[in-house]
Amino acid sequence: MKAEQAAEILKTFKWDVLRSIYGCAHSSLIGFFSTMWIDQSKDNSVLDGAPSPITGGRRAGQKNADILLCKRDRPFIVVEVETNVAKYQDKLRSIQAYLQNNMAYAGIELGMMVMTNLCKGNMKYKHNWSVIKDEVGKSRYNVALVSIEKKRASLDQSVLDKLRRRNDYYPWEIVNIDYWVHDESGATSEGNLLTG
Repeated sequence: MKAEQAAEILKTFKWDVLRSIYGCAHSSLIGFFSTMWIDQSKDNSVLDGAPSPITGGRRAGQKNADILLCKRDRPFIVVEVETNVAKYQDKLRSIQAYLQNNMAYAGIELGMMVMTNLCKGNMKYKHNWSVIKDEVGKSRYNVALVSIEKKRASLDQSVLDKLRRRNDYYPWEIVNIDYWVHDESGATSEGNLLTG
């Protein structure tokens, strides 16, 4: 799959829906991708909790991806949603393991990592993808990175806003979603999926 083709797939999702989801959103993001994918075609399906890319013994430490977006009778896109910046390297390795397994995953075209950028300091909920971009850029894989930026919301005294003050995740709202795609030829595509 060419980088531009992967970018066009990303642009078909209704990203503005995510503005109404507060909190860590890991499960909600998985639901978002599943629903958006299935809505696109009656031939599309989702494997929630993708089967491991490693079959047989020696699976120690191997985590299963969050979902597999399937087209007709084949897997098409493996998706990892990750909140914590410290786990990005592990998630990228998981995606690459799926893309390497051409036997069990014949038809898989793309790995996608959705990054919600939780860390400490002034980069909390900002793009934290420079290291991952460098690593992907050295590979021969089709990988899409989607990075979600948030800012602290101005909350009032409504019941919902009082509840949002109770957990550190909740007072943040999405302000920007950008993507960067790298394909096996080394070509890249990048852009914005949601602003403001």
